[in-house]
Amino acid sequence: MNRFSPPRASSPPLWGLALCAGVSLASAQAPEPELRLKASPALQERITAPERQDLPLFLMGEQIRRDANNTTQIEGDARLRKGDLSLRADRLRYEGDQERLRADGGVTVYRSGNVFSGQSLDLQLDTYEGFFTQPKLQLLRNGMHGQAQEMTFLDSARMVLKKAEITTCKRDGTPDWMPDWLFKADRVTLDTDRNIGRAEGGRLVFKGKPLVPLPPIDFPLDEGRKTGFLPPNIGIDNIGGLEVTQPFYWNLAPNRDLTFWPTYWSRRGLRAAGEFRYLERAAPDLPFGGSLRADWMDKDQLRQRERWGVQFRHQGVLNPQVAGGTLGLSMNLNRVSDDDYWKDFAVVNSSVNRLLSNDIDLRWSDNQFSTRFLVQRWQTLQDLANPVTNYIAPPFDRVPQVQARWRQGNASGLEFSVEGQLTRFESRRLTSCETDAINCNGSRAVGVLQVSRPFATPYGYLTPKFQTVSRQYQFDGPLAGQGVTQAAMTIPTFSLDTGATLERALQWFDRGWRQTLEPRLFYVQTPYQAQSYLPNYDSGNNAYNFASIFTENTFGGYDRISDTQMVTLGLTTRLIDPASGGEAARLAVAQRLRLRDERVTLLPTDTPAKSGLNDLLVAGGLSLTPQWAVEGAVQYNPSTGAYLRRTMGGRYSPTPYRVISAAMRSQNGESGQLPSRQLDMGWQWPLNDLWGQSDAAKGEGRGLGDGRWYSVGRLNYSGVDRRLVEAVLGFEYDAGCWLGRVVTEQLMVAEGVARKRLLFQLEFVGFSRVGTNALGSIRTHVPRYQPLRGTVVEPSRFGNYDGW
Repeated sequence: MNRFSPPRASSPPLWGLALCAGVSLASAQAPEPELRLKASPALQERITAPERQDLPLFLMGEQIRRDANNTTQIEGDARLRKGDLSLRADRLRYEGDQERLRADGGVTVYRSGNVFSGQSLDLQLDTYEGFFTQPKLQLLRNGMHGQAQEMTFLDSARMVLKKAEITTCKRDGTPDWMPDWLFKADRVTLDTDRNIGRAEGGRLVFKGKPLVPLPPIDFPLDEGRKTGFLPPNIGIDNIGGLEVTQPFYWNLAPNRDLTFWPTYWSRRGLRAAGEFRYLERAAPDLPFGGSLRADWMDKDQLRQRERWGVQFRHQGVLNPQVAGGTLGLSMNLNRVSDDDYWKDFAVVNSSVNRLLSNDIDLRWSDNQFSTRFLVQRWQTLQDLANPVTNYIAPPFDRVPQVQARWRQGNASGLEFSVEGQLTRFESRRLTSCETDAINCNGSRAVGVLQVSRPFATPYGYLTPKFQTVSRQYQFDGPLAGQGVTQAAMTIPTFSLDTGATLERALQWFDRGWRQTLEPRLFYVQTPYQAQSYLPNYDSGNNAYNFASIFTENTFGGYDRISDTQMVTLGLTTRLIDPASGGEAARLAVAQRLRLRDERVTLLPTDTPAKSGLNDLLVAGGLSLTPQWAVEGAVQYNPSTGAYLRRTMGGRYSPTPYRVISAAMRSQNGESGQLPSRQLDMGWQWPLNDLWGQSDAAKGEGRGLGDGRWYSVGRLNYSGVDRRLVEAVLGFEYDAGCWLGRVVTEQLMVAEGVARKRLLFQLEFVGFSRVGTNALGSIRTHVPRYQPLRGTVVEPSRFGNYDGW
């Protein structure tokens, strides 16, 4: 068996006698039964065993003989069909009482879209047990085909091949054809119900060269979840050295799984890691699920110590009916062994950062009332290499926070809400309460009362609102410079929000459009109360953008309420495609006008905002066709004539598998942020376009065709530092039945510390991948990347149907 040969073609049928099994040959005429119609499963994608037993059997051939023992023999173009099973052969013998058949000479079997052929077949029809000699096979789901010395059918779903050779490469029709890759095994077991295969004594042959022998492995027959060893990942890391990972996946249940992936680094040592996931309920039911992830190193050879990390996430509804409301619980727990963990394993575990939240959140709510009990503690990872310049002040823990809220809507047109919150704040910082009031531990009680009266029409709205925020503090010690251990205040705020939406029909570029004009005015007034001497537990400056510019408070949280008398004006116009409702163009302008100087600041050393015009915001986007899109935003200071922030981006994607995106972002540092200038660019593009080989996409998950190279990448360049911050560059080659990938990564994990990796991967389409996870790197970093392979729609069994 040194080469693949094409399957034997069937000769044109010479129509003979069609015989339906079970029909009496007696000449006596029985009374016609009452006609009763019932649904037939014959055209279903999947036919169950009981349904298959009830379906009729059809026989056909050039010569048909039937003896007294209910045995039928067919010579010449013999055919059999029952449900999703269809068979052709030169000769066929069917024992009706035993439901056993024997076929010889050019046997071809079509079943559930799969095709089997060989010299002889012995099969028990009711149990589908039997064997095939010198078989060839073609599987529907993944396009896998091959041959073996012998194939044994264990039942309707399972089969065993001995001395098998399988591939997904398409035949080219030549007698000496050999596939680019071939998997050989002493024994292969296929289970088409579970869509899984198992190979023993296997080895891969690529381009005629044998690769390393493989241990007993499981491989999927489709894109579903399967228990077994996953392809190993092998890569090179500039810090850890040679990296080898062997994942094992355990499909515990339809809603639970476990993945274990030990990793060996030549410079670090062995690291064990795993993740358990569960999803007890999902939408549209009330959700309940989560994951547990952990890793451990007995001794990191580079750090000379034990390393570990744990992450647990859960979210769900505990009980949908508790005192007339819904009780929910969410948990987010993250702990690591040391301060250097975020540097060493940020690429391996993308969820690692320097601030790790550990919180448990219990909530109850009904239509009007809600309560919350929260406990949150932080683990702050400091940069031991730069302890001063890179120091992060640990956030305040909330141990605990209790909150309740009541809301009443449309009470004679009015909307009410009352909220109460009690929180205990604790943190360990470099300075204490006696030297720096900002760092004082303590307790805070907050009460918020809000009343509004919305007026709405089809073309506009008007919403006056009044709210008061009351706060009371109890500190662990006297505040520095104040000497007080308590503080209390109540701050009222009045706001008025009004806007309109006007529309008109418009002709532009010989197309009909609908243009909108949406003016908006927002007024807010809050009196001054001294607050800058108080600790700051959870307040911060709101980002200056279109989401925050129409809000009452310029700070987030409850520890700072800005003393504001201000008018915000905004205007937005949109261009709408009336046929699709899609937004083709958008332009928005907004600006604040402070009517008096503000005195409240986040920190006592901050400069308060002055009266007059604030920064001007301008943002817009244009996407007249699906292929092109551009957008940009500007924050401009009219007093200094400086552009504080500028963003410009665009995307061009003429066809699938062709996309280029670029964005430029800059800020000059006048708004209290560090100055930056960044250029971000990403792409996926076929290199064959360079020499004129430009073909249309063959469909999602099928690429542009065989023999094509693709370039993929993403670059992030810092103009301030004059260097690449991150770079991911790679190439993909699509050979049809296999894909090759090579990717180089340079990712910043700390100031002055870059992790570099070189990733190689071979993907044998429909079978397995070997090498490093280059595809995962491309998916993570390249915007709008489309995988070259993937099952989008499950193929139908009627795609390989012998419908005689």
